[in-house]
Amino acid sequence: MRKLLILLAIALGLTGPIHAQYDDVPSFEDTLEVYEDLFNKDDPIVISMKFDVKTFKRTRRQEKYQPAEMTCHVNDTFQVTHPVRIKARGIYRRDECTMPPFWLNIRYSGIEAELLSDVKKMKMVIRCRSATQYDSYVLREYLVYRIYNLISPYSFRVRLVKLKIVNTGKDNKVSEDWAFLIEPQEVMANRLDGRMIKSDMLSMRTVNREIMSRVALFQYMVGNGDYSVTGRHNLKILVLKAGQPSGFIPVPYDFDYTGLVNTHYAIPGESLGIKSVRERYFMGPCRSKDFQQRTIQEFAQYQEEIVDLIMDFEYLDDREKEDMVNYILSYFAESERENFFERSIASTCRQ
Repeated sequence: MRKLLILLAIALGLTGPIHAQYDDVPSFEDTLEVYEDLFNKDDPIVISMKFDVKTFKRTRRQEKYQPAEMTCHVNDTFQVTHPVRIKARGIYRRDECTMPPFWLNIRYSGIEAELLSDVKKMKMVIRCRSATQYDSYVLREYLVYRIYNLISPYSFRVRLVKLKIVNTGKDNKVSEDWAFLIEPQEVMANRLDGRMIKSDMLSMRTVNREIMSRVALFQYMVGNGDYSVTGRHNLKILVLKAGQPSGFIPVPYDFDYTGLVNTHYAIPGESLGIKSVRERYFMGPCRSKDFQQRTIQEFAQYQEEIVDLIMDFEYLDDREKEDMVNYILSYFAESERENFFERSIASTCRQ
């Protein structure tokens, strides 16, 4: 590679110290590091996706992949491009969104990073529609994942993306927006030394009690009633090979229906008896007051860290951050009331 770069420099008549020019060129290891550290870093990664946007929108309800090119910008002067395939995902968002989140199939992309060696596809969340009111939804949902990362290691990591979409159907017109990648379940399972369980016959009584309690209280805190262990609706199930913690471990995902994200299209389930996702409704299993109180006290320790995470997030405007913080603080204020357990937890818990 070094000799090739030197010969290329001579052929092009480049002047200046060749060694200095070579030192500025990322190595093969540099490009691999981008993918190996994909979910280890907080700074945004720059990715371009080149595909026919009109075809994607028209076929978004179909279970069909379309070809695309993904370019990862390693730095300002160097990038690597891979052939990939994409298709829309999400039950509701495929109908609601003109640009729903999509599966990014990298099976034959040629990415050689060990981290992704067993991965066929990844989830990318993008802006649902072009209207201004959708601007903040992606960033707010990204932060919900980050908040649960603080609370539990049994969670999906995410990576913020500065996304450039190159529309081949419109003379390669470029649009830019925020997006984020969700850690593939194979990567999460390997990181935690576990394996994924695909049974839809489980219930809240059959999963790990402590972790289910944590998941349920987290969902209450962020205002989410759109999940279920049975059928694995917006929950994945993990089992650790070492057996500790034991049992089935629920891992939540997809938070666009939470009060904390507050998308305009999110509506609570009809059976819950609430009018807005901003109203909290506890859907976790019934536990004794002492048992539940331990989880409540555990969450109280994260209040300052959660608020700091939101306020220090430079890519969301101050008004949106203030709204998220106020919503989170309303939970902590509620949880400190003397009758919190009786009024907010025991009154709606699942027997």
